[in-house]
Order: sequence, then structure tokens, then C-alpha cells
Amino acid sequence: MIKSSDQPKLRSLNKNTKIEQVLDQDCDKCGHCCSYGTGFAIKENIKPIAKFLNVKEEELKEKWMEEVEVFHTKLWRPKTIKKPYGNCVFLKDKICGVHKVKPLQCRIGNCKSEELALWFMLNYQVNANDPESIREFASYLKHGGKTLEGGQLTDLIPDKEKLNKIIKYEIMR
Repeated sequence: MIKSSDQPKLRSLNKNTKIEQVLDQDCDKCGHCCSYGTGFAIKENIKPIAKFLNVKEEELKEKWMEEVEVFHTKLWRPKTIKKPYGNCVFLKDKICGVHKVKPLQCRIGNCKSEELALWFMLNYQVNANDPESIREFASYLKHGGKTLEGGQLTDLIPDKEKLNKIIKYEIMR
């Protein structure tokens, strides 16, 4: 069993920080993040981006997005021009071409702070209701991955017996 107390924590944000506080971060619009990859979109981001580009959601996904699985959770993100860390397809002249409706992870300014990326991970990638997601997150932590306060395994699954059964593959779904 992984001891969640052994994992590093970051302080100023925590898993339960409200999205309004997280969105309060200002994007410098420098294009740096967009030059070395892309951020993840949540389900609710797809429709506004498609509408902004005046395309159907399926066309948006087919032409400009790619589905990616992280911690057994499927999300969409903009494609990159060059794999794996090229410019985002929406980056035009160092400016985000969909800035007004850009994906949530891009909106929170994840290039400014590791804590913001960890907040997004805990709230949108790790799924406490999915045992496989918890096992993958446990492996991430075991191998040195960081988390925020409120993002320890025992915070996500407070029932220690259930958590142990998940980790030991005794609970599969």
C-alpha cells in the first residue's frame, strides 16, 4: 500500500480550490505554452470552440482535436503541428486563435504554475469513482508524482479498506 503521507504536497492551491479562484489567474498571452504542446479541454469546452470556429463538433474533433487518455479518463486536446511538443494548431502569430473559448486547462494558465496543472489533474483527470483511474494515480504518486493538499489517495478514497482493495485489484469497477 502506498503511504499518501510520503507524497510531496504543494501549498497555495488545493484540490478543493474553487474554479472561480483558479480562473482568476491572468494569461499573459505570450504564446509560450502553445508553442510546446496544448492544454486539455473538458467536455463543456467542445461546443463553444466549435461554435467559435463555425464548425460542427465532430468536424472540430476530427480536424483540430485529439482524444487522449490520462489516468483512465478520456479528454480532448488541440492537436500539435509537430509531434509530440510542437505548436498548438490554434496558435497564430504567437496568439491563441480561440483565446475567447480556449480549453479549460489553457484558460487556467497552466504554464505559470505547476500547482495549476496539478489542480486540473486532480479535478478533471483523476476520477475517484473509477478504480483504474485511482490505480494509475497511485502508480504516479508511487513513482514521485506530486499532488496538492486534498489530493492524497486517502482524500480521494477515505475508506482505507476500499482503497486497499482497489490497489490490490480486488475492486475492478
